[in-house]
Amino acid sequence: MFSSAALLVPIVGTIFSLGIPIVAIIGGLMYASRRARLQQELLMKLAETGQPIPPEIFNSALFHGRRSGKSPLRGGLVVTAVGIGMMLYGWIVGETSVLAAGLIPLLIGLALLLAAVIEGRQSKAPVTPDTTATRS
Repeated sequence: MFSSAALLVPIVGTIFSLGIPIVAIIGGLMYASRRARLQQELLMKLAETGQPIPPEIFNSALFHGRRSGKSPLRGGLVVTAVGIGMMLYGWIVGETSVLAAGLIPLLIGLALLLAAVIEGRQSKAPVTPDTTATRS
């Protein structure tokens, strides 16, 4: 028969394998919340002291929370490459399950690439002033 220690290993393994991503997500959300709060406090202090708020603060990557060098296009390329790599591995080894599993990151990557292209086109669209607004 199985001992209690042998039954404990899969339970602990499952808890840790599912718990680590949950802890990472919670930690990331807490970090983002703290960062946003500190940025808001900085803006409030500048406003209270009467100092002008430089427009660079609003346009900076720090204010928007984006890291430099991390673009949706890059992410899409990486995830697409992972999917292609998985599919090639499945084809070489002859495992159709790995080949089929590679479709998931491949399609996610292609969707990210499509989203990056669409967002790029929208950001390059000319901005026309709204002439329908009434002045009072």
